[in-house]
Amino acid sequence: MKLFEILNRSRPERLIWEKDISGVKVQVWEKEGRRELRFGNHIMQSVISTVKPDYLVLPYTQFMLLGLLFCPEPKNVLHLGLGGGSLVRWLHREFPVLQQTIIEINSGVIEAAHRHFDLPVDQRLNILHADASEIITSLTEKYDLIFLDAFGDYGASEEVKRVEFLRNLRCCLNSTGWLVGNLWTVTGDYEQRREQWGSTFNQLLEARANRKGNVILYGSQLSQLPEKQQFEATAKILQKSHRLDFKKMLCELNKVF
Repeated sequence: MKLFEILNRSRPERLIWEKDISGVKVQVWEKEGRRELRFGNHIMQSVISTVKPDYLVLPYTQFMLLGLLFCPEPKNVLHLGLGGGSLVRWLHREFPVLQQTIIEINSGVIEAAHRHFDLPVDQRLNILHADASEIITSLTEKYDLIFLDAFGDYGASEEVKRVEFLRNLRCCLNSTGWLVGNLWTVTGDYEQRREQWGSTFNQLLEARANRKGNVILYGSQLSQLPEKQQFEATAKILQKSHRLDFKKMLCELNKVF
């Protein structure tokens, strides 16, 4: 067993797929029982385990699902950014009647997700190849949850970081809906972006997903939050139903401002 592990570690990563879309290299790399989506650099945009495809490899994806704490049985979800489709795939499996809409600007990412990251083709998944900042105001549906995880090769675009974009997303939520966003603290603009969220939503919470810089923000227009005991009870139910450690993640959740 030890010899096998040593040999497995020594295997170099290999590029198994690549496509250049408008100057952005969409790449799929494979190594040590996993595949990584990258944009021509070493930043992991998405990861799938080839041994356990249903496992959420990157901790921040699990913390984004902490948004289920506020909406344990979503009926419709909007995603801004697809990546390898980890969140989409997990929600599709765990919620058999859930309708999901995904907006992704890069056609290469969509192709990679289908070809190398097991993203299903199903009528419950509506994938729109479009610029979210341009079409978000044309959406007429109201969503229970919106997941904002739109990154380019070196971070989020300027359009996504504008307060006007946040306000447009707020209009896409139903009255009890929540926006869940993945933000990086390493880009130097985290405090500014968090203040934008604070000025946009009545309720704002955050959770640090890891020590490398992923902080997840949760915003809603609710006038007040449920009691802590209700969150704890919901986390217990979610953990039993979906086999994620919601109770541990709840300990990282804090109210902002």
